[in-house]
Amino acid sequence: MSVEKTFYIGSLLGIAILTGAAFPIDVRAQQNPVQQVAVPAIDTDDIGGVVTSRFGPEAGVWVIAETTELGTRFAKIAVTDERGLYVIPDLPKASYKVWVRGYGLVDSPKVASEPGKILELTAVTAPSLAEAAQYYPAAYWYSMVKIPDQSRFPGTGDKGNGIPEAFKTQDQWLNFIKTNGCGNCHQIGNYATRYLSPKLGKFESSEDAWSHRLSVGPAGHDMVNFITQLMTPYGGQLKALADWTDRIQAGELPTRSPQRPVGVERNLVITVRDWLDSKHYLHDLTTTDRRNPTINAYGPIYGDTELSSNAQPVLDPVHNTKTTIQPPFRPDTPSSALANQVINPSPYWGMEQTWDSNVNAHTSVMDQDGRVYWAAQNRAASDIPAYCKKGSPLPSAQLYPLDVPHEGFFQNSRQVTVYDPKTKKFSTIDTCFGTHHLNFAEDADNTLWLSNNTGLGGAPVPELAVAGWINTKLYWLTGDAAKAQGWTPFIVDTNGNGKRDEGYNQPGQPPDYSKDTRLPYGMYAMAYSPADKTVWGSSLAHPGYIMRLDPGPNPPDTALTEIYKVPLPGYGIRGMDVDRNGVAWLPLDSGHIASFDRRKCTGPLNGPGAEKGEKCPEGFAFYSLPGPGFQGDPSAEENPYYLWVDWFNILGLGANVPLETGNQSDSLHALVGGQIVELRVPYPMGFFAKGLEGRIDDPKAGWKGRELWVTSGNRTPFHIEGIDAPAPGAPGATPETLSSPLVVQFQLRPDPLAH
Repeated sequence: MSVEKTFYIGSLLGIAILTGAAFPIDVRAQQNPVQQVAVPAIDTDDIGGVVTSRFGPEAGVWVIAETTELGTRFAKIAVTDERGLYVIPDLPKASYKVWVRGYGLVDSPKVASEPGKILELTAVTAPSLAEAAQYYPAAYWYSMVKIPDQSRFPGTGDKGNGIPEAFKTQDQWLNFIKTNGCGNCHQIGNYATRYLSPKLGKFESSEDAWSHRLSVGPAGHDMVNFITQLMTPYGGQLKALADWTDRIQAGELPTRSPQRPVGVERNLVITVRDWLDSKHYLHDLTTTDRRNPTINAYGPIYGDTELSSNAQPVLDPVHNTKTTIQPPFRPDTPSSALANQVINPSPYWGMEQTWDSNVNAHTSVMDQDGRVYWAAQNRAASDIPAYCKKGSPLPSAQLYPLDVPHEGFFQNSRQVTVYDPKTKKFSTIDTCFGTHHLNFAEDADNTLWLSNNTGLGGAPVPELAVAGWINTKLYWLTGDAAKAQGWTPFIVDTNGNGKRDEGYNQPGQPPDYSKDTRLPYGMYAMAYSPADKTVWGSSLAHPGYIMRLDPGPNPPDTALTEIYKVPLPGYGIRGMDVDRNGVAWLPLDSGHIASFDRRKCTGPLNGPGAEKGEKCPEGFAFYSLPGPGFQGDPSAEENPYYLWVDWFNILGLGANVPLETGNQSDSLHALVGGQIVELRVPYPMGFFAKGLEGRIDDPKAGWKGRELWVTSGNRTPFHIEGIDAPAPGAPGATPETLSSPLVVQFQLRPDPLAH
């Protein structure tokens, strides 16, 4: 059944929000005195209508429908078209609160409604600049932090210019306060971080308050370690943060404002659910086999809780229910609590040890049979199997034995744990190499490639810098973890003979170009290239590197590596991916999405100097991200954690479109035809994307059968805007209403009113 209704609008107007101004400016064109606007038909499971303010129809604003009657937190969001019309499609049967949010507005009163209703909504123009700014993404606030000027680099230490000697350039400093430092784990500039909570206690100065704040909770040790490296005689980053919150408290506002959704951005439908609980964060998720995204259609979504919990969350998006499963581990497996002990009480959880995980599940993938593989810990890092060591019959161990035990908890000592939803049973695969990120190759053995982030740029154990793999076909046939696995160090063909030679030059030794050279760099991301059957990874060592591993016919002794250093203006990498043409795509702290196309290289890629990563600067291209930057920095204040390439046009923006996590802007950024499309999550504020994956539930159902699934991986999920937030973007008002981690579903309609 469809419902139609007609409204008569006194004036139809277009709204443009101009960036660069202190406040959104409405550009309003007077139309015919009376114009008829027909709200399109809706089904019995939709809510639709028109949004107007005292100025007339409001274009490019969000209409949010939220209910608490399902098994998860549930909100669905649509954008108004140029006439202020909206349709929120496919709502589960429930009672909803519906309201309008948009830049230049404050939230409208929440109106009760239910599916099948036409609902006229009145947008509320912000009465002041300050009230409008409360809805801006974190980047607009954090960009107000004052950073050291370029002229103060390189650092010459306490007896010189005050900047620590480790920081040679301003971009190295910025990288450290972004993804590869302070901004790696949580959003900075959101409501919870730009104000100092009274629950922290009373302090003589904001600098003292920040010093205490950085020491609280299970991450306190790491935060103090980071800020210590940014100290200077004048106070460094600690003083800058204190000055920042003081200026905000005094009424200072961002100098730029965000733009409302335009063009294809208005076709977006966003569905928000939560999983797990407010005390425990998530890192990643998996929903399908990337090589065939119809696997696990309409099925459950599996999460990865890293340091926080042994329980791995499972979301059923059809029935809107959330549960957990718990992978096994040996009794002597150490807990993450050993390395993340609470020293000072959190204003949210006091002295409770909220991070306590033996599993330490970092990232997961799904295979062709729907099994879920986690990079997860299942034994102690000191208990290394004999087949990893010298004298082992394994080819990899004979060429490069791995025997570096660690006592206690070691972050990168994960192995592999597998869950079969059909049998509801777990299997553990004891790998010699540590595991971190993982991806399947497109081959007959269903080879699973794994990085370990150990070496320069990661955990500082360069002798463990290897790439590993599991022949999963062989493993499921035999159950033999030893025979199914292999690994290789990263060897560069620096003698230029086109093959790998043993007796290579070791890291730290003077160059010897009569030999090949082993790299000490750790591989963080792990991506597979269908174009040439190679695997790629990123190294976090500044300014950032990407590494290409060609396995060759017998990887333990034929695999060769190429390394490429990110050139200026780029710097600061973490995750990355490769499209089906073999082009690598990188999210950068410099405020860019970058590409590296090896086909553009003009000179030899091996030979003397190849280990430095400077053989092909011409292979890189850079695309600027939107948003404000720090004063004195021309690029966006963005710290993107990861990037995922849509191989099969699942979202609808095109095949091989890269999507970068806009961690400071509550969004994903898609690069389409050289232009950035911003896919923003306006509610709840605080969305901090980590893992994302596309799935096709029904190839014949058009946009309704396809979606991107993204988890909010903020290590402080309770910072996310609560259902009962006392202010825009604020955490929940009580411990019971603090936000849990989110799963956000993105779908792209052919137009803003499709249903």
